[in-house]
Formats: sequence, C-alpha cells, structure tokens
Amino acid sequence: MRIITMEEHYGHAGISKAGEDNLNKLVPDFAAAFGNRRTFELLFDLDNERIKTMDEDHISVQVLSNTSAQMVGPDKAVEVCEEANNYLAEAIKRHPDRFVGLAAIPTAVPEACAAELKRCVTQLGFAGAQISGRTDGKFLDDSCYAPFLAMAEELVVPIYLHPGFPPAQVKEQCYAGNLSPAVSTRMATSGYGWHVDAGTQMLHMVLSGTFDRFPKLQMILGHWGETLTYFFDRFDSTFSAEMTGLKKKPSDYLKENMYITPSGMFTQALLDMCVETIGIDRILFSVDYPYVSTKEAESFILNSSLSEEEKEKFAHLNAEKLLNIK
Repeated sequence: MRIITMEEHYGHAGISKAGEDNLNKLVPDFAAAFGNRRTFELLFDLDNERIKTMDEDHISVQVLSNTSAQMVGPDKAVEVCEEANNYLAEAIKRHPDRFVGLAAIPTAVPEACAAELKRCVTQLGFAGAQISGRTDGKFLDDSCYAPFLAMAEELVVPIYLHPGFPPAQVKEQCYAGNLSPAVSTRMATSGYGWHVDAGTQMLHMVLSGTFDRFPKLQMILGHWGETLTYFFDRFDSTFSAEMTGLKKKPSDYLKENMYITPSGMFTQALLDMCVETIGIDRILFSVDYPYVSTKEAESFILNSSLSEEEKEKFAHLNAEKLLNIK
C-alpha cells in the first residue's frame, strides 16, 4: 500500500539560529524537556538516514515542513524563510518521488506572507504552507493575515496548522505552579498545552467568520484535530447563529474546512471516533517524524478496523487529492 505521511519535519540552520533568542525567552528550559540529540540529528538529514528509514518502514512520500519559522523575528523572517524554502526545494529535486514541501511562512512580517506562499507554490512546486502556533500572540484570523489566507484560497492549497509554544503569560498562568521546570514545559507543549493552543486558533478562525470570508480555505490539524473533534456538539449548542453571526453551525466549518491527521498517535479508538465525527474523507495519515518513529505506521493502517477502501483513503488517496500528488 502506498503511504503518504503529512506531518514530517526537517531542520534548517538559518531558521534555528534566527529564532534561538525567541525560543529561549519562551522556553528557557527547552533542552531539559526536549533534549534528544539523535532526534535533532535526524531532523537535519534530508537524504541518507531519512530515505533509508522510509524504505525500511514502507513510507512512500513524506510531506515536509519546518516548525520553527514562527520563532523568527521581523528582522530576519523573510530572509530565512526564503532560504529554508529554497533549501527544501533542492532536497525535493534530489528525491522528487519521496518528498513534498510545505512552505515556511514569515508571519512576523504579515505583508510578506502571501508573496512567499505564492512563490513557493508557483515557482518551487510546494503543496501548501505550515504555520506553527501564534506569532506575537496573534491568531491567523487577525486582519493582517487576510492576504495570506486569500492567497491560499486562490492557489487552492491548504495550511497545516501545527502546534506552537503558547505565549509566556499562558505558560506561566496555566502550566507552572507546583511542577518541576521540565514537567511544566512538557505540559505547556507536547504533553498538553500546545495542542489546546492549536485547537483554539482553529476555533478562533471559525467563530470570527474566517471561513465565511474564505469559504474554500482548507486547514489541516494534527493529533486527531487538536482537541476539537470531540467538541462538535458542544460548539453547536453553545455558539448560536444569533450570537456569532455565522452562516453555518461551528461544526459545519470544521467538517468542511478542516482535515485532520494522527501525528503518530496510533490509537484505534481515536481513529474510530474521528471517522464517525468528521468522516474518512477528511482524515489524512501522518507520523510526526523524527519525533515519532515510523515503525508502527504501516501496521496501524493495515490492522485498523477500516474497510480496504477506507484504508486506501487514509494511507494516500485523500492526501493525493488534497495536495495534488501524482
């Protein structure tokens, strides 16, 4: 079976260096919570070990993205995002049948975002963009990002809404307290907090009318929808049309403008729930490499309770249709 994985990451030295100061301010104990040297070595490999691992674990195509662009300030954002996107494009040229690109976007300079997305899609052949969390506390429904969203809709490419580090004040108020620094940081990020923050950003977009303004815009959220999928009924019962002024129920936007992936959370019960709530046509496969191993990827699909037709959609057909992958 062909397997396309949607949330796979790569490192770029320029972005990492440019965003280092902001990262240290947000997460001063990052190394204590995330220190895994081998993972970071794999992050920067776009050839030997990565391709070998893909072959061994029967991964046909990785959709690659960089999760650090939103850490870069306005003085460097445009420059380093261009460099990172060009770097990724070169890797795709070396392995055209194995890699697809999502653009790093300089959200610290909102007026530059649409142009960089257009360049990446029309000149570099990328399939969309990825945004990791907020930028200076702003969600994507802020008016400054409207041209970027309009460009994604015009180009018919999705935006992968990846978790990012919550603002410092959120970390302090919600995830500090009687916890060790490492536990506090993990709780604020991969253990819980950044999933809530990513889901909150998508819900902001829904409730602010973003998808009434850009009805064809498509978003992708990992980790089975970043907490949103099991709240569909609650959203509809608490956010009335009289209150929001929206044209549809909140769950309608989530079902029509959102795709979801597992991001390496290989849990059958969650897959079953998401098939029931959002439907198999809106579920894509992902591993979250190199933070999650690809070894269980194929077996999770093959051993799932999905029908054979549904397994094909989950493994590759939905991704091929959304990203126009041949």
